Formats: sequence, structure tokens, C-alpha cells
Amino acid sequence: MIKAIILDDEQHCVKSLLNDLQKSCPSVEVIDTCYSAKEGIMSIKKNHPELVFLDVEMPWMNGFEMLEVLGDVNFSIIFTTAHDEFAAKAFRISAVDYLLKPIDANDLKAAVKKVEQKLQQPENIHIENLLRNIKIPSAQQKIALPYRDGYEFVEVGHIIYCQAEGAYTKVFIDNRKYILVSKTLGDIEELLPADLFQRIHHSTVVNLGFITHFVRTDGGYVKLQTGEQFPVSKSKKDSLKERLGLK
Repeated sequence: MIKAIILDDEQHCVKSLLNDLQKSCPSVEVIDTCYSAKEGIMSIKKNHPELVFLDVEMPWMNGFEMLEVLGDVNFSIIFTTAHDEFAAKAFRISAVDYLLKPIDANDLKAAVKKVEQKLQQPENIHIENLLRNIKIPSAQQKIALPYRDGYEFVEVGHIIYCQAEGAYTKVFIDNRKYILVSKTLGDIEELLPADLFQRIHHSTVVNLGFITHFVRTDGGYVKLQTGEQFPVSKSKKDSLKERLGLK
């Protein structure tokens, strides 16, 4: 069983989530329900949950502020909110999922499944992967990409480009179409070796090794070995040209 706490200032939302969990997610045991960030902090410190369903918008202290006060976050987080403008920030702090109210039962089951898979992974999976990467050339390094059924280790030299898809990222690999990753493009960019990849647009990061043409017309764009073309934003043009050895 996954020990969970529900934290939401709206009582009807807490009741609804409790009912949904009982019906759809028998692996979750709700050990406490809290209606303010202060209650939540106290309960987390006392009960040591494995999972917290955390409302973003609460009076006096929102969910993000509560986590900052709490400091040591050693549990999985599923954010719940009626609005989607916080999604990118939620995934930057490694939330397992981000559910919009009213919560869909299938989305809830998928989110809980991610938590189950995360709990089965060794806690130091990313550290071990980082230590392995230090010893090998950039193109042969591997990163762990979280997807619906777990993690996939991908050699970065096989990644052609990455594109933002809301709070998710499509990672295009040279031997298939793409992997949809539950992290923002900014998060993925931080995982990629800077000597191989370049942000060319707010929504696109490319592997420099796959660029075949840089075209100055039509605002500027690049062509890749795959035949695809992507625009280069004005703010990224000079740094890209420098990386490509162009004047």
C-alpha cells in the first residue's frame, strides 16, 4: 500500500478525491487529510507519507510555498488544481503528475501507477547514471527519460531533437518517432550535454550533429538529416552560428 496524504483547502475536493481513490486506486491508503499548508506540514512531518496529493492554490500559503518551507521532500507529489498555468513549475520540481480538477478517473489511475513505478526504482537511479556518464564521451552518455511505464535509458547521441509539448516534451530518437516525457523542455535540456545540443527556439532543442543546413532566408532556419526544418529565433541565431563555426 502507498501511504498518502491529501492536502486541499476545499472540503468537497478532498471528499471527491477520497471517493475516486477508493473506487479506482486500491493500492493507495489515505492516512490523513489536511485543509491548509500548515496542517500539511505538520502531518507530513508526523506521518512520513510516500505520496502527497497537493493542491496548488490555497490561502496564505500555496503548494509550492509549502514545499519550500518544508525543505526536505522525500515523498512523491501529485499536484491537483483547477488551472494549468502552474504545470511547468510543478514538473520542474519533479512532481510525478499534475491533475486538473475535476479529476478524471483514468488520469488519476495513470498518476498513481507512476508513483508505484517510482517507488520500485532505486532512489539513486539518476546519481548512478550520472556517475556512469562522467566516464564516457558525451555522445555515448545515457539519460533516464521518465515515461508512462517507467524509465527508458537513451544514448544522447541518438537523440535528434526535442520539442516542447505543454508540460511534457517529445524526444525524437533516430530509430523511432519519439518518446513523450513527463518533464518540461527546460528540464530535458539540463540533462543533455551542452557540447552536443543547442536551444534554437523556445520550443526546440536540436542535436548539432544532425544539422545539415543553416538557411538565412525566411527569418532563419535549420535543416536536419531527417529532412525536417525548424525555425531559429532571433535571440538564438548568433549563438547557433557561433556553435556551427559561421560568421
